[in-house]
Amino acid sequence: MIWICRCWEGKKVSELKQIVEDMESVFADSRYPEDFLAVYDQMECLAGRMGKETFLVRRKDSGETRIATCYDLQVFPFRPDFSLAAGLKHPGLPQYYETFRNGKMICVIREYIEGDPLDAYVRDRQLSVPEIAALASKICDILEVLHTHEPPVIHRDIKPENIIVRPDGSVALIDFDLSRAVREDTGTDTVFFGTRGYAPPEQYGFGQTDNRADIYAFGVLLRWMLTGSERENRNISMDETLQRVIDRCTAFSPEERYTDIRQVRQELDRAGRRRFRISPKRTAAMILAGVLLLGAGFSAGRFTEWFRRTPKIVFQEPLIEQAVRMQAGKEKGTLTEEDLSAVSRIYIYGTEAFADPDLFYACSVDTSTEGPLRTLDDLALLPGLEELHIIHQGHVDVTGAAGLAGLQTVELKHMQISGAEPLAAVPGLRNAILFCTGVSDVTAFENCPWLETLDIGLNDITETAQIGSHPNVRSLGLMWLKMDNVDDIAERLPKVQAVTLQHGEFGDLSGLRKLPDLEAVYVLEEQADEVKALFEGTDVQVTVTEN
Repeated sequence: MIWICRCWEGKKVSELKQIVEDMESVFADSRYPEDFLAVYDQMECLAGRMGKETFLVRRKDSGETRIATCYDLQVFPFRPDFSLAAGLKHPGLPQYYETFRNGKMICVIREYIEGDPLDAYVRDRQLSVPEIAALASKICDILEVLHTHEPPVIHRDIKPENIIVRPDGSVALIDFDLSRAVREDTGTDTVFFGTRGYAPPEQYGFGQTDNRADIYAFGVLLRWMLTGSERENRNISMDETLQRVIDRCTAFSPEERYTDIRQVRQELDRAGRRRFRISPKRTAAMILAGVLLLGAGFSAGRFTEWFRRTPKIVFQEPLIEQAVRMQAGKEKGTLTEEDLSAVSRIYIYGTEAFADPDLFYACSVDTSTEGPLRTLDDLALLPGLEELHIIHQGHVDVTGAAGLAGLQTVELKHMQISGAEPLAAVPGLRNAILFCTGVSDVTAFENCPWLETLDIGLNDITETAQIGSHPNVRSLGLMWLKMDNVDDIAERLPKVQAVTLQHGEFGDLSGLRKLPDLEAVYVLEEQADEVKALFEGTDVQVTVTEN
């Protein structure tokens, strides 16, 4: 059964009434518990991924709208502790109703929270710093309820999408899939949970998580609310006091963070009072300054804009700014956050930026055109970036790409990069092309479960152990590599369908015959006879290319 998923979470119930009237019960899949199907009708599929489906459902007897989250027990990697949700009572937390289960699936029913997800709420409004501080304080209130519960509960996935702002301005925290009670035993969290960029180091296996994991994520969230970026970027100006709060929340070591979310709220309140409580003398001075500004030619609109929270956007790399302006269609003038959010692709070759990918790919390698890029930190300004294409630079620090949650394609060629790890910190990455980049190990990409294309040609990789295990990679590029054998390639990359071998020096390629889905191998003329003999009698197509 295939579900067409839409993002209705946070929409008004009134907007869905027509859908409810037009739909009958469509839960026909035998995987779902029978008693669940007897009680609820499906209204809409909200999301579906990795053995978990979330539905907007209607209770048949009362017509009440609720949320159903269903977990496939054969696919979902872990089972949330549903008892935690049942024991939490607070207006800022969705009410837990009931659970249905059979041998294949568990369906958990909770309250439907009407409102806007925080990411949409912030995107659609020009929030002032006091308004952001007020929202942050409300989130602290909810976390206090969790952390002071007996036993304490940590959410472990604090992010904008999991926070709903109701029409009355109140806030709710949803999605308790990753939550757990704090354990007193020592050790580490052996499996990574959470959202990269918001998850603290201990959730990567560096230590045991407690309430300070939520405090770390809250600090990232506060930074995002104030600057639009999850990653630290000193190019974006911020109040020094709030910066100190964020820095302490997001300290690498839990021992250096706040120990109690109430401390964070108190700091925010004090920061707000210091920044926004104005003495009578200062008020008079500001009025006088305003009059002078107006007399000097400031219109009322510009005067208002002068006081608005508009972070100054400064690029470290002029070439990236040029690429952004070309994509935004704004050669001159001030780039707005809306302009930056709309940029989904970057094309840079050597010293030039391109808007047209055809012109970009028409270039050829020219050692005289090495580009000036040294860092990708400016990418933190581009929350909507999906594709990154950069060719022929010198040494480039790529850590700036780590926080790009929507990045799907990375193509870096003919440059020296700081390592594959930052790029592998993008869990939704689908295509990683690192040709002639100086990498010697790409096992970090094991953290990218959706990776389909992996091109590691002309790098210092001599054995499959340096490639790692990638269960969903379909296309593998091994051009210009020197390897004695690929004996265990079928165990490491079982779904590979196409392999490129041009210019490679391989002692034994017989391991390729073990790939069950292999369809095509690309070689040079001088490699053709050997490879064709290897696949004689099979359906694998050996194709000779010029390069």
